[in-house]
Amino acid sequence: AHSHIRGLGLDDKLEARPNSQGMVGQARARRAAGVILKVIKQGKISGRAVLMAGAPGTGKTAIAMGMSQELGDAPFTAIAASEIYSMEMSKTEALTQAFRRSIAIRIKEETEMIEGEVVEIQIDRSVTGVGPKTGKLTLKTTDMETIYDL
Repeated sequence: AHSHIRGLGLDDKLEARPNSQGMVGQARARRAAGVILKVIKQGKISGRAVLMAGAPGTGKTAIAMGMSQELGDAPFTAIAASEIYSMEMSKTEALTQAFRRSIAIRIKEETEMIEGEVVEIQIDRSVTGVGPKTGKLTLKTTDMETIYDL
Protein backbone atom coordinates (compact mmCIF):
# COMPACT_ATOMS: atom_id res chain seq x y z
CA ALA A 1 0.00 0.00 0.00
CA HIS A 2 2.92 2.35 0.64
CA SER A 3 5.27 1.26 -2.13
CA HIS A 4 5.30 4.80 -3.58
CA ILE A 5 6.97 6.31 -0.49
CA ARG A 6 10.66 7.14 -0.99
CA GLY A 7 11.26 9.31 2.10
CA LEU A 8 9.68 11.86 4.44
CA GLY A 9 9.65 14.71 1.90
CA LEU A 10 11.62 17.16 4.05
CA ASP A 11 13.99 19.91 2.94
CA ASP A 12 17.42 20.65 4.48
CA LYS A 13 15.82 22.63 7.33
CA LEU A 14 13.53 19.65 8.14
CA GLU A 15 10.47 21.53 6.85
CA ALA A 16 7.90 19.33 5.14
CA ARG A 17 7.34 20.01 1.45
CA PRO A 18 3.64 20.00 0.47
CA ASN A 19 4.04 17.02 -1.88
CA SER A 20 7.39 15.24 -2.04
CA GLN A 21 8.81 11.71 -2.10
CA GLY A 22 5.31 10.23 -2.06
CA MET A 23 4.26 12.05 1.14
CA VAL A 24 1.34 14.49 1.37
CA GLY A 25 0.07 16.24 4.52
CA GLN A 26 1.02 15.53 8.15
CA ALA A 27 3.68 18.28 8.05
CA ARG A 28 4.20 18.43 11.84
CA ALA A 29 4.43 14.65 12.21
CA ARG A 30 6.86 14.39 9.28
CA ARG A 31 9.03 17.15 10.79
CA ALA A 32 9.04 15.33 14.16
CA ALA A 33 10.03 12.10 12.38
CA GLY A 34 12.80 14.04 10.62
CA VAL A 35 14.15 15.26 13.97
CA ILE A 36 14.17 11.68 15.27
CA LEU A 37 15.99 10.55 12.11
CA LYS A 38 18.60 13.26 12.56
CA VAL A 39 19.27 12.07 16.13
CA ILE A 40 19.45 8.44 14.91
CA LYS A 41 21.95 9.36 12.19
CA GLN A 42 24.09 11.17 14.78
CA GLY A 43 24.19 7.91 16.75
CA LYS A 44 22.52 9.30 19.88
CA ILE A 45 19.39 7.13 19.85
CA SER A 46 20.50 3.91 18.17
CA GLY A 47 19.18 0.67 19.62
CA ARG A 48 15.94 2.26 20.73
CA ALA A 49 12.42 1.99 19.35
CA VAL A 50 9.94 4.60 18.19
CA LEU A 51 6.27 4.11 19.06
CA MET A 52 3.68 5.92 16.96
CA ALA A 53 0.08 6.03 18.12
CA GLY A 54 -3.00 7.58 16.60
CA ALA A 55 -6.35 6.97 15.03
CA PRO A 56 -6.63 4.66 12.02
CA GLY A 57 -5.84 6.26 8.67
CA THR A 58 -3.75 9.14 10.03
CA GLY A 59 -0.52 8.12 8.26
CA LYS A 60 1.46 6.33 10.96
CA THR A 61 2.54 3.52 8.64
CA ALA A 62 3.38 5.97 5.83
CA ILE A 63 5.61 8.03 8.13
CA ALA A 64 7.30 4.89 9.47
CA MET A 65 7.92 3.71 5.91
CA GLY A 66 9.35 7.14 5.05
CA MET A 67 11.68 6.94 8.04
CA SER A 68 12.85 3.50 6.96
CA GLN A 69 13.52 4.74 3.42
CA GLU A 70 15.46 7.76 4.73
CA LEU A 71 17.69 5.49 6.81
CA GLY A 72 18.62 3.50 3.73
CA ASP A 73 18.88 -0.21 4.34
CA ALA A 74 16.85 -0.20 7.57
CA PRO A 75 14.30 -3.02 7.76
CA PHE A 76 10.60 -2.14 7.93
CA THR A 77 7.88 -4.42 9.21
CA ALA A 78 4.38 -3.15 9.87
CA ILE A 79 2.41 -4.87 12.62
CA ALA A 80 -1.12 -4.24 13.83
CA ALA A 81 -2.36 -4.28 17.41
CA SER A 82 -4.57 -7.26 16.57
CA GLU A 83 -1.40 -9.30 15.90
CA ILE A 84 -0.06 -8.51 19.38
CA TYR A 85 -3.33 -9.00 21.27
CA SER A 86 -4.14 -12.34 19.69
CA MET A 87 -5.61 -15.28 21.56
CA GLU A 88 -3.58 -17.70 19.41
CA MET A 89 -0.11 -16.72 20.67
CA SER A 90 1.56 -14.77 23.44
CA LYS A 91 2.61 -11.14 23.04
CA THR A 92 6.25 -12.14 23.30
CA GLU A 93 5.91 -14.68 20.50
CA ALA A 94 4.11 -12.17 18.25
CA LEU A 95 6.86 -9.58 18.78
CA THR A 96 9.58 -12.20 18.25
CA GLN A 97 8.04 -13.14 14.91
CA ALA A 98 7.84 -9.46 13.91
CA PHE A 99 11.52 -8.97 14.76
CA ARG A 100 12.44 -12.04 12.73
CA ARG A 101 10.54 -10.67 9.73
CA SER A 102 12.38 -7.36 10.14
CA ILE A 103 15.87 -8.79 10.03
CA ALA A 104 15.15 -10.74 6.84
CA ILE A 105 18.30 -12.61 5.93
CA ARG A 106 19.59 -11.79 2.49
CA ILE A 107 21.26 -14.71 0.73
CA LYS A 108 23.76 -14.01 -1.99
CA GLU A 109 24.18 -16.89 -4.39
CA GLU A 110 27.10 -17.27 -6.76
CA THR A 111 26.97 -19.57 -9.76
CA GLU A 112 29.80 -20.72 -11.97
CA MET A 113 28.92 -21.18 -15.63
CA ILE A 114 30.84 -23.58 -17.84
CA GLU A 115 30.18 -23.54 -21.57
CA GLY A 116 31.25 -26.38 -23.78
CA GLU A 117 30.31 -29.33 -25.93
CA VAL A 118 28.67 -32.43 -24.49
CA VAL A 119 30.90 -35.22 -25.77
CA GLU A 120 29.26 -38.20 -24.06
CA ILE A 121 26.28 -38.99 -21.83
CA GLN A 122 26.23 -42.32 -20.01
CA ILE A 123 23.07 -43.27 -18.08
CA ASP A 124 23.16 -46.17 -15.61
CA ARG A 125 19.77 -47.80 -14.90
CA SER A 126 18.99 -50.78 -12.69
CA VAL A 127 17.96 -54.04 -14.38
CA THR A 128 14.50 -53.94 -12.76
CA GLY A 129 13.92 -50.34 -13.81
CA VAL A 130 13.20 -49.37 -10.21
CA GLY A 131 15.50 -47.14 -8.20
CA PRO A 132 17.69 -44.14 -8.80
CA LYS A 133 19.19 -43.39 -12.19
CA THR A 134 22.84 -42.32 -12.24
CA GLY A 135 25.27 -41.49 -14.96
CA LYS A 136 28.18 -39.47 -16.25
CA LEU A 137 28.38 -36.45 -18.53
CA THR A 138 31.55 -35.60 -20.41
CA LEU A 139 31.90 -31.90 -21.21
CA LYS A 140 34.64 -30.53 -23.43
CA THR A 141 35.63 -26.85 -23.40
CA THR A 142 38.49 -25.04 -25.13
CA ASP A 143 40.60 -25.44 -21.96
CA MET A 144 39.63 -28.84 -20.55
CA GLU A 145 37.55 -31.99 -20.76
CA THR A 146 35.66 -32.86 -17.57
CA ILE A 147 33.48 -35.77 -16.45
CA TYR A 148 30.54 -34.90 -14.18
CA ASP A 149 28.61 -37.45 -12.12
CA LEU A 150 24.83 -37.28 -12.49
